[in-house]
Amino acid sequence: MSLRQFLISTKFLKHLGIAVLAAFIVLLLTMQILKIYTHHGEEYTLPDYKGLTMQELDEYKLGSKLEFIINDSVYDEQKEPGTILEQNPLPNSKVKEGRKIYLTIVTETPEKVKMPNLKDLSLRQSMSLLETYGLEINKLKYKKDIARNAVLQQKHNDTIIEPGSKIYKGAEIDLVLGKGRENKMVNIPFLIGLKQEEAMRTLYTNSLNVGEQYFLDSEDTSHLRVYSTEPGCTENNRVKIGSYIDLYFRSDKNFDFQKLINSFTIQDTIQMDSTLIKDEFFEEDIELE
Repeated sequence: MSLRQFLISTKFLKHLGIAVLAAFIVLLLTMQILKIYTHHGEEYTLPDYKGLTMQELDEYKLGSKLEFIINDSVYDEQKEPGTILEQNPLPNSKVKEGRKIYLTIVTETPEKVKMPNLKDLSLRQSMSLLETYGLEINKLKYKKDIARNAVLQQKHNDTIIEPGSKIYKGAEIDLVLGKGRENKMVNIPFLIGLKQEEAMRTLYTNSLNVGEQYFLDSEDTSHLRVYSTEPGCTENNRVKIGSYIDLYFRSDKNFDFQKLINSFTIQDTIQMDSTLIKDEFFEEDIELE
């Protein structure tokens, strides 16, 4: 029998049909099994787990259908230790059963870091390095020394802290700086409309300390702006380096700060970048670098 005759024979076509049918059935069964295994088409809206503890997850919405993994932990003094701070995917995301949910948990104590060596660095260099290590400035102290605005000592809780010492992240550091040959005076920088963190950094950069802080209508830090200062920062007031400036805050939800800013004659100046503002007020009398 020739090959052509074999290919058109009833026996060959019968077996070919059986093979094709078998392959189709196998493919169909495979797709069905995969559909069941992957829960094809079954999606759930992910709840917001923030604020819950790990023990509460199994009893909460979809808790038994998902896999929870702790991939980070951070310290937040405003949150309850052991509770969930962040989640990935975010709330309201569409997920399937068995999806891994990565969680960030609030720890009981903050992370510890090594205290950097700030001695002989300039004020600006020290501020940048402290920020890198997650540390904050508490206050600036000045003493007679020829090295103006150079760090002479670094302290924590009024005690000298040596470089390399373990310290909690977020701790506040006092810097003892040289005041130079003369007792220089500096202008109080224009702070109206700045956020709380911006205002504090601007004062420190200008060799001034943050005094009392007053919240006139809100304590929501995301909307706080400087409403006024004492002494005032709009009268070219000059004070000694290291002086304390009190800050008064209002919420930009309740007050039109642009209108207030426009009322000052230095409007064009304060619309510049904040780093430029700080330099303008500072360079005349205090040379940081």
